[in-house]
Amino acid sequence: MPSVTAQANSLGVALNKGDYLDWDYSVSVWSDLQTGSEFDKEWDQVMPAYETHQDLIAGTRDEVLQKLANHPQGDLIKRGHDLRLVYDVWKDAYRSILPPGAKAQPWNQLTGWNCTYVKRRNIFTGGCNDMPDWRTEADIKNHNAFIARGGK
Repeated sequence: MPSVTAQANSLGVALNKGDYLDWDYSVSVWSDLQTGSEFDKEWDQVMPAYETHQDLIAGTRDEVLQKLANHPQGDLIKRGHDLRLVYDVWKDAYRSILPPGAKAQPWNQLTGWNCTYVKRRNIFTGGCNDMPDWRTEADIKNHNAFIARGGK
């Protein structure tokens, strides 16, 4: 059986449904936590338990789920594991729309190759214009400057 530890694919992120311990939760993070403050609130809630007990995330998926089912903070640990992976997918998708030579496009108004790149990474909905906006203020400033420069 495969280990539950996410295996990075050629894009460098976990893009297999089986890498996540709670797929429905992972999809809801992408779909429901639309702002950085919502994401940060969830992060602050789940990551302390995950970071303290991440040693439990070792073994086959069944073994890990069994260990977490019997742990008082099992749900938080599971969510922390998945939240980190969802963020990694988001970060990779975000970086894909800003490389040198990319067409400068407003947030969630992607077309062409920019859209294709995001779709390849977005296993949660398969869309290219439904990314949650977890950008920092600096990210937003840099993205707006990127658009103002025309992508250069």
